[in-house]
Amino acid sequence: MNAYNAPAAVADSLMPLMPLMPDVSGEDTPPRPVSVEPGPACRCCGTRAQRLWQGPDAQPLCTLCWLTFNLDSPTAAHGHFAWLPDAPAADIINLQRRALIGLRSDSKAVRKTSRRLWNWLARHAREVEGMWGTSRTSEFAAAFRQLPPAKRAVLQQQLEGCVLILPHDVFSDLTLLLPLGRTAASAVHTPAWNTYTRSDLYAKPPHPLD
Repeated sequence: MNAYNAPAAVADSLMPLMPLMPDVSGEDTPPRPVSVEPGPACRCCGTRAQRLWQGPDAQPLCTLCWLTFNLDSPTAAHGHFAWLPDAPAADIINLQRRALIGLRSDSKAVRKTSRRLWNWLARHAREVEGMWGTSRTSEFAAAFRQLPPAKRAVLQQQLEGCVLILPHDVFSDLTLLLPLGRTAASAVHTPAWNTYTRSDLYAKPPHPLD
């Protein structure tokens, strides 16, 4: 269970998460998100978010997952890809959500911990730069737009293990990140945080954050 999907409805808990594959909208103009009524969980990361958007096949997506499918959006253009293949993309998305919320906290200790987490995520952009010569999502979006569908699918497969990481100051409205029924203070103190920080799931353990 991720940090933000409890309590989840039984129907949601039985539905497998959709793969979080980087993509562009395919529109000639920058895409604009279409709002979805809150309630269901994001189909890619399981978060019950305050703000949901219409994703592929009209599936509800949280802001971070919607941006992953719309790399040609103005907000996603500020991001970078980080190489974190040893963790499910949904977990990295939720860790990033926790960091971005925590960086806006009134608590100095929470901001410090969140900064270490965000820095740890962002540092893994170096692996992408080494493999591709860039980690900027705007450049990958430009490449996606130029490719026919078959070659776009190949590029998506090659980017497996890469997760969109956004600048820590990109969101001024925290409702774009907050889980349903949570405040900024309660969202960063979820009990599942200890599960994340003690996990050996990742390629590098959490101690590089120190």
